[in-house]
Amino acid sequence: MHYIFYFDICAICILLTIAVVSLSRKWVPAYRQRAYGMLFLAVFMATLSERVETYLQMFPSSEPWYHPLEMLSGSVYFVAHLGSGFCYMIYILSVLDIYVDIRKPIDFISVMLGHVIGVVMVIINVFVPVLFHYDENGLYHRDRFLFIYYILATYYMVYGCGILFKYKKLMRRRTKLVILSYVVLVITGIFIQFFYPKILIENLMSALAITLVYISLQNPSEMVDDTLNILNRKAFLEGLDIKTDRKSPSSTIFVTIDNIRALSDEIGYAQAQSVMKKIALYLKRVGARDFRLQTYAYRYSEYVFAVTVHGSDLKRINALLHAIALRLHEPWEFANMSIRVEGHCFQINYPSDYTTTAELITKVDAVVESIDLQNDVVVDIHKSGIDEITKVMDYDVLARSNIDKKSAFVKFQPVLSKVYKINYCADAICFFIDEYGNEIDMRGHIPDKRVSQALLDTDEFVYRKACRALAFWNAGDKNGKYRAIVGMSQGEIARNDLIRRLKKILREERAEASWVSLKLTETTISTMNAVAERNLKLLGEMKCSIVVDKFGSGYGDLDKILDLPVTQVNIDHDIIVKAGESETMFTVASGIVNLFHDISIFVGATDIASEKERDTAEKLGCDFLIGDYMGRPMKDSSFVKYIDAYFEEG
Repeated sequence: MHYIFYFDICAICILLTIAVVSLSRKWVPAYRQRAYGMLFLAVFMATLSERVETYLQMFPSSEPWYHPLEMLSGSVYFVAHLGSGFCYMIYILSVLDIYVDIRKPIDFISVMLGHVIGVVMVIINVFVPVLFHYDENGLYHRDRFLFIYYILATYYMVYGCGILFKYKKLMRRRTKLVILSYVVLVITGIFIQFFYPKILIENLMSALAITLVYISLQNPSEMVDDTLNILNRKAFLEGLDIKTDRKSPSSTIFVTIDNIRALSDEIGYAQAQSVMKKIALYLKRVGARDFRLQTYAYRYSEYVFAVTVHGSDLKRINALLHAIALRLHEPWEFANMSIRVEGHCFQINYPSDYTTTAELITKVDAVVESIDLQNDVVVDIHKSGIDEITKVMDYDVLARSNIDKKSAFVKFQPVLSKVYKINYCADAICFFIDEYGNEIDMRGHIPDKRVSQALLDTDEFVYRKACRALAFWNAGDKNGKYRAIVGMSQGEIARNDLIRRLKKILREERAEASWVSLKLTETTISTMNAVAERNLKLLGEMKCSIVVDKFGSGYGDLDKILDLPVTQVNIDHDIIVKAGESETMFTVASGIVNLFHDISIFVGATDIASEKERDTAEKLGCDFLIGDYMGRPMKDSSFVKYIDAYFEEG
C-alpha cells in the first residue's frame, strides 16, 4: 500500500531538532517543563510508531515477527496519540499550576480515566479486534469501536479548552494563542487523515503545535539559580501569583540555613555553596521519595529555601516538615567532612495565613528576621509573635508608600491641663491612607527598636509638619504660646546628623526648637546608644524638652531620665486602668506621680478612653490628660478653632 509518509519524516526531523536544541538549554525542574516533556515524548512516540507501522504496511513480509511487530507499532501509536491529548491537558493545568492527584476520585475520573480506557481498549484489541486490525497482507483496517478513541481525544481537547477559558485572565495572551493554535493544528490533522487515510499529516501538525509551545516556554535562565541548579525566587513568585489568583489552597515549607555565612568563613565560599547544593538536592527529592508528595524546591533568598507542596493532605505535609527538620540536625557529608548546619523550618498555608503575595513576602521576612529568637527547629508562626512583627512591617510598607506619594498627613490631639482644663499644647500624630482610602492611625504601631528608612522619614515628616503649623499659629513670635509634641523613634534620635537635620527643618519652617518637645518611649530612653544620648543633650541646650512616654511598660532607667532634659513623663495607660481597679495599684501609681513631682517633672496620662479613666488620672494627680475621650485628633486649622471656641464659650 502506498502512503504519503513524507509528513511523518518531517515531523520526526522537527522533533529531533527540538530535542537537540533542548540539550543546549538548562533543564528546569518545574511543573510546566515536566508537562511539556511528557507532551513531547507522547508526540514523538506516536510519530515514530506510525512511521514504523506504515513502513511495515508498505513492505509486507512473511516472517513470523512481522504481524506482532505491526500490531505492536499500531498499539503504541494509538496509546501515544491519545497520550498526546492527555499530556496536552496536563500542560494546560501546569501553566495554571493546577495539581492533579490521581488518588482523588474526582481527579482520576476527570483526567486519568479517559487515558486508562484507551489503554485498556488497546490491550483488548490485541486479542479481539475492536479498534483496528491488519489483514493477511498487513493492511490496516478500522473497526467498529474506533469512534470511542475520537470521543476520548475530543474530551481532552474540550476539557483543556474549558480550563483555558475559565482561567483566561491568569494567562498571558501569547500563551493562550499558542494553546489554541495547538488545538486548531491537531484537529486539522485529525480531520485530514480521517478522510484521507493515506495522507499521514496528523503527526506533522502535532509536531508543529508543540514547536509553538516550545517557543513560548520561558527562558530557563530566568527561572533557575545556576549555582544550586534549583528554581529561583522569580519562578516561585510567578507560581504563587497564579495560586492566589485562582484562590487555590496550598502549603509552602520554608527552610532557613542560618549559619551559611559562618560556614563560608570557616570552610570557604565555594565549599559552603556545595553544601547548599546538597541541601537543595535533598529538598527537591524528599517529598516524592519519602511521602509521595509532588513538591518543587526554590531558592527564595541567599539562605532561605521554599518547598511548595502540591496536595491537600495536611498530615503528610506536616510529616514532611518534621522530616526536613530532623534532617537538618544531621551532618552533611562533603569532601570527607561532616558539616553541620543550623536551620529552621516553618510552614505557611494559603489562605489561612496569607491572602496575597505581598502578605506572604512580609510574613516570611518577619519570620526570618526573628529566626534567631526561636529555640525549636520547627517554628510555629502562630505562636512565636510573628503576627506582631508582620504588622509592624506592613505599616512600614504603608509608611513608605504614603511618604513617596505625599499622601500622609498630621493631626493634632489636644493635651488638656488638669488645672486650666485647656492647654495650647498638642500631640502631633501621623495618619496614612491605605489602598482603600481609609485613614490609618499610626499610634501604637511604631516599634521601639526596629529601624527602617520609612520610619526615619516619617519622623522627620511629622516634625516638619508640626513646625510649619506652629510657625503659623505663633505668627513668628519666638515666645508664642502654642506648642507641639512629636514622637521620635530610636533610629531617628541615634542619627549622627540629627541635630543638623532638625536645625535645617527649623530654619526652613521658621520655627523655634523650644516650640517642639520630642516624645520617646521609656524603652527607647533606656536602650539608646551614646550618640542618641548626646543628641538629646544637645537638643536640651537648644531649649527642646523631652517627654517620656509609656512609663511603666518597658525598661525603666531613672538615671537617664534625670540626666536628660525631661520635663514630662506619661504614665502608661495600663497603669491608669489598673489603678482604677485596685487600691494597691492606685497606691503604687500615686507614688510614681509624687516621685516625679518631687523632682519637678510633670506627669501626664495618655490614651484616656472613658470618664472612669479620666477621674482616676485626676485623683492620681496627673498634670496633663491626653486621649480620644478628652479630644480626638484634628487638623491644624480645627485645633486653633478648638482653642478659640473654648475661650469664647467659657
